[in-house]
Amino acid sequence: MLLPMGLFTLLGNQTFGLIAALGGFTALYCAKLQRNDRIRVLPILALGFVVCSTLGVLCSGNEWLTIACQIFVTALSCLLSVGFGIGSPGPLMFVLVTALSGRMANTVNLQHTYLQEYTIPILVALGSILAILVVLAPLAIPSFRNRLGAASGLRQLYPKLKLDKQNRTVIIRVIIAVTLASFLSKPLGAHRAYWVVISTIAILQSGHNRRLTNIKALHRVLGTLLGVLIFEVIMLVKPSGWLLVLIITVLQFATEVVVGRNYGLALLFITPLALTNSTAGATGNIQITVQGRMSDMLFGAIIAMAVFWIGEWLAQRKAYL
Repeated sequence: MLLPMGLFTLLGNQTFGLIAALGGFTALYCAKLQRNDRIRVLPILALGFVVCSTLGVLCSGNEWLTIACQIFVTALSCLLSVGFGIGSPGPLMFVLVTALSGRMANTVNLQHTYLQEYTIPILVALGSILAILVVLAPLAIPSFRNRLGAASGLRQLYPKLKLDKQNRTVIIRVIIAVTLASFLSKPLGAHRAYWVVISTIAILQSGHNRRLTNIKALHRVLGTLLGVLIFEVIMLVKPSGWLLVLIITVLQFATEVVVGRNYGLALLFITPLALTNSTAGATGNIQITVQGRMSDMLFGAIIAMAVFWIGEWLAQRKAYL
C-alpha cells in the first residue's frame, strides 16, 4: 500500500497513488502458502483485480449496469474464492475494487478531470505488480530460497472446485444479500450503495455458523461506530501529502495485525481507513460522509442478518418436513 501511494505522492499526483493502492490488496491473499507457491497464484488474483476494475469502469455510466456488474462480480468471486478455498479476505476485495473503480470513473465523468477512465485499471494493475514484487522479494536471497520446499503446481494447490453443502449455503446467501442490498440501497437512501453491499459480504462470507455470524454482525456495528471516533480525531489534523500516506499505511498495517484475531477490533482501523481514503482531498461536508458510513453499515448488517436468519428458518423447516 505504501509503495504506490509514496511513489505518486513523490511525483506530485497523490490521487493516482490512492487508486494504485487498490492493487495492493493482492498481497493479502494466500498468505499461508510458501512464497514459491504464491508466485503461481498471485498473478491470477492480480489479473482478477484488473478485470474487476475494468468492469466497474465500463458499467459506471448506467445505474442498472452497475447493479448487474456488482452482482456478477460477487457471484463469480464468491464461487471461486469459497469453492477453491482461497481464504481471507475472500470475495470482499474484488467487489470493493469493482465498486471503487466505478465510483472514481463516475467522478471523472462528472468533473471532467485530467484522470481518464481507462487510467484506473492501469493503475490498479501497477499496484498489483508492486504488491507481488514485495511478496516475492525474499526469494532473491539464496539462503531464504533454499529453506523453502519444492514448489507445487496450481492443480496441487487447488485441485478442484469444492461445492459442498456448507460452501453452497455461503455462496447463495452472499449473492442473495448483495442482490437485495444493490436494489434496496437507493430506496433506503444509502449514501454509497457499495458500503451497504460490502457490509453484507463481510458478515456472511465467513461461513454458516450461527454464533460466528451473529458475532460478526455485532462487531461490524460496534467496530464501525467506534472507528468513526478515531476518524474524527484524524480529521482534526486534516491530513494531506506524506502525512496522509503515513496514516493510511499505519491503519492498513494495524488492520492486518488484528483482523485474524478480532474482527471488531480490526474495524477500529478499517473504518477510519475507509473514511480517510474516501474524504482525501474532499471539499464538501465530511460529516455527511461519516453519517452515511454509519447508516449504510446498519443497512448492510440488517440485510445480511435477515438473509441469514430466514435461510436458517427455511433450512430448519425443511429438516422437519
